[in-house]
Amino acid sequence: MINPTGIILSVLLFKGFQKIRIKGKPVPCPPILLAGIVLIFVLKFFSIDFNTYNESGKYLTLMLIPAVVALGYPIYKHKDLLVKNKRIIYTGFFFATVLAIISTYFVAKFAHADLRIIVSMLPKSVTAPIAVEISKEIGGVPELTACVAVLTGVFGAVFGHKLLKLFKVKHDISIGLAIGAASHVIGTARCAEKGKELQVVMASLSLVMVGILTAILAPVFVHIVG
Repeated sequence: MINPTGIILSVLLFKGFQKIRIKGKPVPCPPILLAGIVLIFVLKFFSIDFNTYNESGKYLTLMLIPAVVALGYPIYKHKDLLVKNKRIIYTGFFFATVLAIISTYFVAKFAHADLRIIVSMLPKSVTAPIAVEISKEIGGVPELTACVAVLTGVFGAVFGHKLLKLFKVKHDISIGLAIGAASHVIGTARCAEKGKELQVVMASLSLVMVGILTAILAPVFVHIVG
């Protein structure tokens, strides 16, 4: 029988932080980050082995895939708009992927990071389950990759809309594409919280396409620089 500790702890903490309000408004920090921090302390305090937690907790990760499909379901409502802008959209997917890989490599290289650490960080803008598989394929450390991917998603969820507003990016297609490409599922969930349907559709499509392109381009890039 599977130990339900992982699912119970994760859901209770996440839902708890979702319901916290400060002056009637949700906490500005994403619930997934707060839940993750508290979860670490809970596991440490009660001496709960991570493998025991992950025995059932891993199934929440698997549920990310159908969750993304559900978020992107309204795509049929905007198909004409997407077809009209398809060249810009697909060009955006490609450049977002290439820029994420190259910028990560050179920033880490500048910081004198070990090659295996650099490789582990290359899929940082891809949703964790896909990023981990890519990391295994290219010789990275899957645990580090998962951590970096989550942190990247949280950063995008917290600051993504603010940065785009600062640079006067206003169109929902552009915002959704950028958020999905840079901060995958967590950023997409943030778009959903804001009630921006077209942003959610674009972010969902973007995180899938960037995941596929990263899976193709990251091994090629590692082969070239390795």
